[in-house]
Amino acid sequence: MKLNTLTRRTAILAVSFLTMAACGASGDESGEGPNSAALQEISLGEADAPVTIVEYASWTCPACLQFHNEVVGNLKEDYVDTGKVRYVFREFPTAPANVSVAGFALARCAGEDRYYDVLDELFSRQTAILSLARQGGQVKQALQQIGANHGITDEAEFDACLNNSDIRRAISASVAAGDEAGVNATPTVFLNGELLDGYEWRQWPAMQSMLDEALGEDAPETATEAGMEEAETPAMTDEGDMSGESMNIETESMDETEGEAAPQQ
Repeated sequence: MKLNTLTRRTAILAVSFLTMAACGASGDESGEGPNSAALQEISLGEADAPVTIVEYASWTCPACLQFHNEVVGNLKEDYVDTGKVRYVFREFPTAPANVSVAGFALARCAGEDRYYDVLDELFSRQTAILSLARQGGQVKQALQQIGANHGITDEAEFDACLNNSDIRRAISASVAAGDEAGVNATPTVFLNGELLDGYEWRQWPAMQSMLDEALGEDAPETATEAGMEEAETPAMTDEGDMSGESMNIETESMDETEGEAAPQQ
C-alpha cells in the first residue's frame, strides 16, 4: 500500500481548524495552545494491570481496521476483561484528517463510558464513510447518525461537540504524545512502553505470544505446533490529505493514498 504522509503539524492544524470551516463558527478558542494540554487518555482494564498496551491509531486507517478486527477484540476479551492488560487507545488522525478528527471528537463527547463503543462503530463504518468522502457525499450526516446512536441526539449538540476547544486540545495532545514517541505510522503499538517492531504483532497469534511472555505465562499451543506434534507421534488409528483550505466534512474528497500515516519524505 502506498502510504499517505501525515505530520504532527498537519494533524494539529486539522484539530485546530476543523470545526471553524465545517460548521461556520469561530468556536471557543479560550485557553492555551494544544501542546500545553495534558494528555487526557481513556483506558480499558485495571489501572494496576501488569501489562499496558498503548495503541496509536486512526479509525480512518485501513490497516488499523484490520488490527481492530483481528486483534483488539481478542485482546479485550482474553486479557483486558480478565485484569491482565490495561489498554489505551490514543488518537492519531489519518486522511481525510478532518473526518478522522470529527469522529474522534464524537467519541470523546459521548463520554468515557461510551468512548470505545463509538470507536467500535466508527471502525465498523469505515468503508462506507471513506467511500462517501471520496465521492463528496454526506459525511456529516453519517457522523451525526453515529453520534445519535451514542447520546449526541441533535445537530446543535453535534456542532457544539466539534467546536469544543477542550476536545480539540485533547486530541492534539494525543498526536503530540505520539510525535514525541516517534510514531510515524498507524497502527503503532507499545507494550509496557516498548515499541513493537515489525508486523507480526498485527496478527493475533503473535500478539498473544508477546502478551503471554510479558505476563510470564506459557503461550497456548498453536494449531501449527499441534499439527507438528501429531506428525511426530505414530498414529494409533487410521483417522485425523488534508489542508486548511478545505475542511468541510460534508464535501471533502479523499486522496487515493489514504490509510496509514507515514513519515514526511
